[in-house]
Amino acid sequence: MITGKNIWVDHCTFTDGRFPDRKAPLGFHGERVQRHDGLLDIEDGSDFVTVSDSRFDDHDKALLIGSGDGRGDRDRGHLKVTFMRNLFTDIVQRAPRVRFGQVHVVNNVYRGQPPLYALGVGVESAIFSERNVFRYRGAGPSVALAAYGGARFRDTGSWFDGRPARLNAVASGLGLGNDVGWDPADVYDYRAFTSPAAVERYVLRHAGAGRPHGRR
Repeated sequence: MITGKNIWVDHCTFTDGRFPDRKAPLGFHGERVQRHDGLLDIEDGSDFVTVSDSRFDDHDKALLIGSGDGRGDRDRGHLKVTFMRNLFTDIVQRAPRVRFGQVHVVNNVYRGQPPLYALGVGVESAIFSERNVFRYRGAGPSVALAAYGGARFRDTGSWFDGRPARLNAVASGLGLGNDVGWDPADVYDYRAFTSPAAVERYVLRHAGAGRPHGRR
């Protein structure tokens, strides 16, 4: 769990190692025993956090921004987080799920088994998704997004299996508005890849611990 300000998480690999959730024993009602929680959670009024060029593998609940719907007193106005050029493989949900935060999700690659959802729009969150690549065989763009009490989500230029993802239409179907009230380009300088091939080429080469560094 991260709690703090002005934090950069770069070129890391997050995984359950030898004990992935999918291999956990069965418990009551035939469900897997939950041995792990979040791989990387950002909570308690944390601010100005960037997670870049990292990979998240083979896990259920990967990333949670904001610890609870009732924590607005500490989280409201904070939790400004950027996820850039990360690789998510076989993540079931929360990539990320956001409460209260103002979160930019840009040039990430999502692949593997279709998830319950990738991006979770929670209470008072404002997610700006930009030019992400989703590759989930046998699924449609709806698996990329879920609403958990939030009201605002915007996507610009993402792709699903090589075609425009049209996530704003998915958001509208979930009752989410596309005006998130902010634009990352007005907040900080960054360069985004503008084709799915360029995003995948970079992320597959550079994301994760021990991989060569690329863009800064």
